[in-house]
Amino acid sequence: MIKRTLVVGAARSGVAVTELLLSHGEAVLLTDTRSSGIVLKEFPQILDFEKNPEFESIFGVQPSLEILTVIDEVVISPGVPLSIPIIQAAYAQGIPVTGEVEAAYRLTQTPFIAITGTNGKTTTTTLLGEIFKASGRGTYVVGNIGDPITNYVDSATADEVFITEISSFQLETIHTFRPQAAAILNLTPDHLDRHLSMENYVHAKGRIFENQRAEDLLVLNGDDPLVGELGEKAISRKALFSYKKTVDYGAWCLAGKIYINNGQESILVCREDELGIIGPHNTMNALAALTLAYFSGVELEVIVRVLKTFAGVEHRLELVGCFDGVTYINDSKGTNTNATITAVNAVTEPIILLAGGYDKKEDYSELMALVAKRVKQLIVLGVTADDLIKAATAKGFTTITKVDTYEEAVAHAKAVAVSGDTVLLSPACASWDMFDNYEIRGRVFKRLVTENQ
Repeated sequence: MIKRTLVVGAARSGVAVTELLLSHGEAVLLTDTRSSGIVLKEFPQILDFEKNPEFESIFGVQPSLEILTVIDEVVISPGVPLSIPIIQAAYAQGIPVTGEVEAAYRLTQTPFIAITGTNGKTTTTTLLGEIFKASGRGTYVVGNIGDPITNYVDSATADEVFITEISSFQLETIHTFRPQAAAILNLTPDHLDRHLSMENYVHAKGRIFENQRAEDLLVLNGDDPLVGELGEKAISRKALFSYKKTVDYGAWCLAGKIYINNGQESILVCREDELGIIGPHNTMNALAALTLAYFSGVELEVIVRVLKTFAGVEHRLELVGCFDGVTYINDSKGTNTNATITAVNAVTEPIILLAGGYDKKEDYSELMALVAKRVKQLIVLGVTADDLIKAATAKGFTTITKVDTYEEAVAHAKAVAVSGDTVLLSPACASWDMFDNYEIRGRVFKRLVTENQ
């Protein structure tokens, strides 16, 4: 009998997993609450799916719970809450609920290296991908970074590798997923609107190693107590990275020099100022990538060459340009307070900060304490604008302008900035109140900055 899978959410991963499952002979029902017109405009390949007699779709409404009587498994897109009725009903009826990561893992022999954490995932994943590519190994940089794993399941071989950024949302729905190597970069409050508590969020992150065996590698931030406490539960081989201390097995940076210890000797890797990415937070990202690559068998010479040439990723402290003496930086990937704190601390010039967006139920008090010390003017917009104003004024900071659109935000920033200032987009919030993703938000910012220059 043909397996019937309900795919909930016609976003990138949902459409990709639908295509994969159909190609493997499964029957798929794809559903999304958006109208068919909107979905098909974004993903016209669904029209090709409709030629397959084993494909059905329900768009524009929540599917009836009765549909579960003919469903063997439910696969959800990462953005779909587990709390919606169809998912809760599936759980109640004992129907497996999983995600694209798990679906891909079951259908491939290609090993995974998985990276999670609150901040730094995209930079570390991209850097690690470049290291593996430079080593000559077939490499796919996939996952939460934007490219679904399922796009490559049928083409990737057992000799190649998936370098995978993986979010807490994706980890919620794994069952057998077992990365050959994994890293937890850091843990600070994020997505509490979905996870409801820090304890739940940390638990979701910890699932990255729950199926690892003793021979697998787990790389941990040696400076983060939460990461250390979580890592104690793992049975895998552990390596640490640190910006504060030497480690017996792993990498560290002290006095401007980066080292790695293989358990037998300490090896000087390079100077911190030779890295292609700047700032202590990026040094930590480089240390994590170094540790993962070195203990996965990549030659140190190759790692060093890439560490020195890798210049970072789009939307993460990305220099847009300098116009009339004013520097513009796109940090749209700063989707939580800790990321924005990192961005503000990385800028030495007077800052005009653009912040605000979708409400993830974070506490803004620590960020606004820093804003009061380091920011010249705060421009807020989005759903959280009033919350940011309240938090800022509680810290005695009142040089704030509230606007409704990014056009207004950038225009005001240009009007008040003087030579020597830095206009920094680092929202401390997700983009979903105004944009489909942070990439679109960042590109809108860059367009508004550079037009008419």
